[in-house]
Amino acid sequence: MLTADIGAGWRRARASGDPEAAVPWSDTPSRDRALSADWQPGQPRERDSAAPWSAIPARDPSGRLPWGEAPPAEARSASAWNAVPPRDHAAAGGWDSSIRPRDVRLRLLYNPKPARKDLGTAQAFQRCDEFGPRVDAAEALRRSVYLPGTLPLAFDFAGARYSPGTTPEVFFDFVYVAPIRAIQPVDSGSAPRWQSARRLDLRRALRWGPGQSKDPAGVGIAYPDYDGPVIAIEPAVEPDILETYMIANSVQLVVLPERTPLEATGLNVGRDIDAYSWQFSAQLLGRTSLNLVRPDAGGPKTVELTINGHVWVFLIERYSSQGKFPAERFTIGGVSRTQLLAEPYAPKASAVNAVDINAVQACNDQLTDTGFTLSWDSANQYPPDWTIAAGAFSYQDQTPMQVIARVAEAIGAVVKPARDSDALSVIPRYRAAPWAWAGELMERIIPAEIVGEWGSEWSPQPEWNSCYVSGTSHGVAVDVRRTGTAGDKPAPDVYDDLITGTDAARSRGIAELAKGGNQEIVTLSLPLFPEATAPGLIEPAMLCEVRDIDGTWRGLCLATEIAAEGVGAARVTQTVRLERHH
Repeated sequence: MLTADIGAGWRRARASGDPEAAVPWSDTPSRDRALSADWQPGQPRERDSAAPWSAIPARDPSGRLPWGEAPPAEARSASAWNAVPPRDHAAAGGWDSSIRPRDVRLRLLYNPKPARKDLGTAQAFQRCDEFGPRVDAAEALRRSVYLPGTLPLAFDFAGARYSPGTTPEVFFDFVYVAPIRAIQPVDSGSAPRWQSARRLDLRRALRWGPGQSKDPAGVGIAYPDYDGPVIAIEPAVEPDILETYMIANSVQLVVLPERTPLEATGLNVGRDIDAYSWQFSAQLLGRTSLNLVRPDAGGPKTVELTINGHVWVFLIERYSSQGKFPAERFTIGGVSRTQLLAEPYAPKASAVNAVDINAVQACNDQLTDTGFTLSWDSANQYPPDWTIAAGAFSYQDQTPMQVIARVAEAIGAVVKPARDSDALSVIPRYRAAPWAWAGELMERIIPAEIVGEWGSEWSPQPEWNSCYVSGTSHGVAVDVRRTGTAGDKPAPDVYDDLITGTDAARSRGIAELAKGGNQEIVTLSLPLFPEATAPGLIEPAMLCEVRDIDGTWRGLCLATEIAAEGVGAARVTQTVRLERHH
C-alpha cells in the first residue's frame, strides 16, 4: 500500500529547460498494442531529454502490489490537464464515494445512533378499559375477604392475630393482593345533545293583560296599579348531566327519643297531593324490634327515618304479624305528626263565627294549644286571604285538620304537611294555570338521563273555559272566564259557604278550569338524590320541568313514593306521578 504523502499537488506544469527536447503532454504518440511487451528493465532512449529517475525507497514491502496491465483510457473523456471543466456546484454533494477511510477504527465515530434522552421519565400511553363491565371494588373486596362459616374447614382465631409456628407442617396465608385492573372511563359518552334553545330571562318577560309580578323573591314593594300577592318562588337548580350516576344510599330507622336503631326491610314512604300526612310502612326482622315500636297505653311510638339526608318523623299507629315456624315477620305502619290534628287523636268540635273573621285566623284558631304552626303567606305567595262574613263559617263534629282542609278546599288549595316537625302549610293546588306554565318558574328539573322507568296514562277531561263560583247564604257570585276565550264551555257550577270574597272566588274558579283539557298522567322512576344534589326530593304540588328525549314539557306533581330495600346501604327509588297538559 502506497503512502499518499509522496504525491504532488495539482498545479500548472512549468516549462522545461530545453524547449526543443520537451514533449507536450497533449500530443502523445499512439502505440501499437500488438507489439507491446511485458515490463522489463527499460533502455535509455535519449539521455538528454529523459528526466533522471531517482531510486524510490521502499516503504512497506509487505503491502506492495505487482504492476498489472493497465486498462486503456477512454479518449473521449480525456481533457487537458490545465483546463478543468466546471461541474454543477449546486447539485454536487460535499462528500461522495471517492473518499475512503484510512483507518478502519474511525468508522465507529459515525455509526453509533444518538443516545435516547430521559428514558426514565417517559410516559407510556395505553388504552383504558372503555367497554368492559363495571367493576365494583367494594363487592370484589367483600368476596375476597374470608368469613368463617359452617363448612368442614372453618377458622376461628377468637379475635387474635394468626401467627404460624416456626416450623409448621401446614400453615395458611390470608394475604389479599388486589388485582391490577385497567382504569375505566366515567364520562366518555357525555356529549351534549342538540335540541331547541332554551328561553332565557323569563322573569323579565312582560305579558299583555293584568300586570303580575315576576320577581323571583319578595321585595316588599307595593305596586301602584297592582294589589295582588307577589309570588316568591326560588328557581330550580340545574341538575348535572353525567354518563354514570353513583349514589351511596344511606337509610337509617331509629326509635325516638333513645335513637335505638331498627332492623327493617321493605321501607316505603309516600304522600298524595290531597293527603295531609305522609304514610309509612316497613317490615321488621324480629320480635325484639317490634317491641321497641309497638303502641301501648302511652300511645304510639315515634320513629325517625333518614334516606339520603331527607328526614321524616312518623307515629307508629298499627302493626301486623305473620309467622311460620321457624321464621316470623312483622309489618308496621305509620303517619307523620300532622295526623295528631285528625282522627283518632284530635277531639271533634262544633262552632260558628259570630263576627267577621279572616281565613288565616280561622285556621290558626284550630291550632291553639296544639304546638303546631301554620304557614299561609298570603302577602308574598298564594293562596289569598279573604274575609269570611259572620255566620258563614260553621262546622259540626269536625277535627282541626278537617276544618283547615275545608278552608283550603274553598279556594282550590291543599294542605302540605311538614316531614319532620309540627308544622303545616296551605298552598295552592295549581300555583299557576296550566296554560301559563310556559312562563312560570319551575321548582324541579328532571332530565331524561336520570329516569330509570316511565309510563303514562291518557286521561282527557272537558276543555272548560269558564266557571260560575258563588257563595250560598253569604258571599259573592263570580263568573270566572279564561282570558282570550268566549267562555262558551262552562264547567260545573261551584257553590260554597266560604266564597265570601272576589279573590277567593277567582282562585277557586282557576283551580276548577285547570282540571280540564287533554292531559295524561306520567309516572317517572328516578333515584332519590341527596338534598344538596338536584333534583333531590320531589314533593306533591311542585311544578316540574321534564327534559324528555322527544322534547321538554312541564307538569304538576300529584304523588310521590320512596321505596328502600332496607336499612344501611340499600337501593332507593323515587317514583313520582305528574299531571301533563297538552
